[in-house]
Amino acid sequence: MRVPPWVTLAVAVLVIVFGLYRLRMSLKKVDPEATKKSVMGGGFYRMSPKAHLVIGLLYLALGGALIATTFGWSPLGGLTGKPDEPPAPHKHSVGIELSK
Repeated sequence: MRVPPWVTLAVAVLVIVFGLYRLRMSLKKVDPEATKKSVMGGGFYRMSPKAHLVIGLLYLALGGALIATTFGWSPLGGLTGKPDEPPAPHKHSVGIELSK
């Protein structure tokens, strides 16, 4: 089954947008008093700005890799032992080929 290119590009755009959001969170000033009082002060929002920066950069790299694989980049293509390109159709060795 082949995945249509628009699906992988749409997922790549979502991944990149989320990575940019994480980068924005890494640049935002952290108010220690606000995290104690806030309802949304746990988990995701308690991470350090450096952690948001690293994860945001990883998301940007993953989105870029998704876009690159959509256009034919295959980083692990040689590990499977299969050729990157589909094989040419085989001509039958039995019988006579008639020209048109």
